[in-house]
Amino acid sequence: MIKEPIVLSLLLWLLVCLGVQAQELVPQVLTLDELFTLAEQNSQQLQVSRTGIELAGQQRAVAETQQRPSLSVSASGSYLGDVKILNPDLSEARSVEMPHFGNSFSVQASQVVFKGGAILNSIERAQLSQEVAQLNFDKNRADIKLLLVARYVDLYRLARQREVYQRNIELAQLRMKNIQNLYKQGMVTRNDLLRSELQITNLSMAVQEVSNNLAISNHQLRQIVGLPANIQIVPDSSFLQTQLETRDYHTYLDLALQNFPDLKAGQVNVDIARKNLQIAKADKLPTVSLQAGNSLSRPLTNVSPAIDMYSQGWNMGVGISYNLSSLYNARHSIAVANTAVIQQQQMLALQRQNIENEVNSAFIKHNEARDRSRSFAQGVRLANENYRIVEKKYYGNLALIVDLLDATNAKLDAELQKANADANIFYTYYQLQRLAGNL
Repeated sequence: MIKEPIVLSLLLWLLVCLGVQAQELVPQVLTLDELFTLAEQNSQQLQVSRTGIELAGQQRAVAETQQRPSLSVSASGSYLGDVKILNPDLSEARSVEMPHFGNSFSVQASQVVFKGGAILNSIERAQLSQEVAQLNFDKNRADIKLLLVARYVDLYRLARQREVYQRNIELAQLRMKNIQNLYKQGMVTRNDLLRSELQITNLSMAVQEVSNNLAISNHQLRQIVGLPANIQIVPDSSFLQTQLETRDYHTYLDLALQNFPDLKAGQVNVDIARKNLQIAKADKLPTVSLQAGNSLSRPLTNVSPAIDMYSQGWNMGVGISYNLSSLYNARHSIAVANTAVIQQQQMLALQRQNIENEVNSAFIKHNEARDRSRSFAQGVRLANENYRIVEKKYYGNLALIVDLLDATNAKLDAELQKANADANIFYTYYQLQRLAGNL
């Protein structure tokens, strides 16, 4: 006779299976490199970063236009009325006919030849901003890759956990049959039977929870790489067998200080702040420009009577302008720019400190994961041996059901911890690679 807890667990498991089938998921084995390629093509975050690079390039092009001459063209048309001539006492007036149609054309050109270096520094600042945009893209790409690694490792870890739970369910079901036979023979109590049923129910619920977590991780991973909703990503079973080449701590630290995008961007931000300081200082200097123009206008009204003819003239020269208010205003903007340089330098020093801490933490955690994997491998062997001994004692009436369940739980825990430790080796390795600028 099938007991109620077992029926409930089987129904729950059936509902999970039916839910998965309703979505018609198609398993697809993908390697990490394939996921990286898909993310490069489809990640929304990377699309935003690419647009940022494009925008910075356009802003640089705008800054470069300041080096080009300024050219303006104008044309006008007008109606001229007759002129009235009055006596000094305004007592007499007479009208003088004028050519009624007037128009003019002019061309003006100017070229700034000196502005205290403000133009060149603005262009260089735009170039540096473009570098920052590229570094932000590199950082976002590395972050996306590390996120993919985390989700990929989660899929592997959860799949391993489900396998462990399912193996233990099969073992518990086999043990349940043996206990039922012993119960019929009066060799064990009903309490032993109930405890075994409860353990199967708990294991079935654990399988359901792991399956739900697998669905969540799979959904998140699909979104990042832009795969259809009906794809179920399956990790390549051989990825944990990849030989992970590790280096010493100081090598990782040196690579991080040289290559980590945040540090590179921090140094570029210091350079941008210095350019802003130079631009602020340029306000205290005059602006020198070359100017030239040509104009054509009619009628000639500076003669009497007015002549309905065009007059043409041109000019060229040097213009100098100086903002006198900069003598007392520029010092404030210079002080702000100088403080910004100091702040960016302090932020760069803080970033260096944070990177050193992150590399130290990641290196220790990576070695810890390797040690835990070796330790839990030994723990799995010991837990299996302990379970075999306790199970033999239980069937020989030399141990209680509590002892057998404790041995079962110890075996389950050791297997789960081994799966987690193996996955953490892989994830912490890629953490180090990201910090070293190799991801």
